[in-house]
Amino acid sequence: QQAKLKFEDRLHEQNDITYSIVRPTAFFKSVSGQYDSIMDGNSYVLFGDGAVTYCNPIAETDLATYMCDSAIDEKQWGRILNV
Repeated sequence: QQAKLKFEDRLHEQNDITYSIVRPTAFFKSVSGQYDSIMDGNSYVLFGDGAVTYCNPIAETDLATYMCDSAIDEKQWGRILNV
């Protein structure tokens, strides 16, 4: 995680490459696996009130579309996009 954040900082400092950093929080198939596990009677660990572990799941195809759109949308360039 630290190496990724360091790379993002260096990317943000340069002017030679156009970029958008997309950060999805979770995929639907991952969340659905957790749901199935809970429904099977397994436990789920929740830290605090859940705000720290909040996620906004997205389908892989929707993420791919979002990433392609971000690559050609000048308003998204040079930004970190939390999806």
